[in-house]
Amino acid sequence: MTEKDLRSLSRKELLELLIEQGRELEQLKSQREESLDHLRSEDEKKRNLLKAEHEKEIDALKKRLEEAEKALQNREIAINEAGSIAVAALQINGVFEAAQAASQQYIENIRRLSARQDVLCTQRDAESRAEAERRIHEAAVKCQVMEAACREKCAMMEAEAKRRSEAYWDEVSSRLQSFYENHQELKKLLKFSVPDAQI
Repeated sequence: MTEKDLRSLSRKELLELLIEQGRELEQLKSQREESLDHLRSEDEKKRNLLKAEHEKEIDALKKRLEEAEKALQNREIAINEAGSIAVAALQINGVFEAAQAASQQYIENIRRLSARQDVLCTQRDAESRAEAERRIHEAAVKCQVMEAACREKCAMMEAEAKRRSEAYWDEVSSRLQSFYENHQELKKLLKFSVPDAQI
């Protein structure tokens, strides 16, 4: 809307425009809150998904550990098959070492993924806040411009009303003066006519 359009608006229309701008500002704030809630919800879903995957991996590791424990319980069979106690002990220890290495690697991967998700969520939150602040700033600037235009138009309307009022008063004063002067002339005529009537 141009400055000319703003000047052509009435005071009521300008007030309605300011109220509408206020509503838009509230709507922007509401959208920002909804966006933040959505991001938090998405973050919670991802965390739950990671937690579920973590639990699956833990279950798999538990299963492997149970299998290793079964192998340990059956070490006598392993010793007989391997041919010596030393070879069987090495085979059993290898199973535990592999399980421990796999568990540590999985935990490290989970930590890395969690840190990456935290960074992404922080970045999105900052971007969302920046966008919301930008929109709020734009709305505030628009409101200031419209308010200044409204004040200017009101001042112009007041000046015009004052000018018209003064012009009207001048006209009324002139008519009153003219009426008064005519009345004085009439008074003079009446004074002259009354003595003539008595004579």
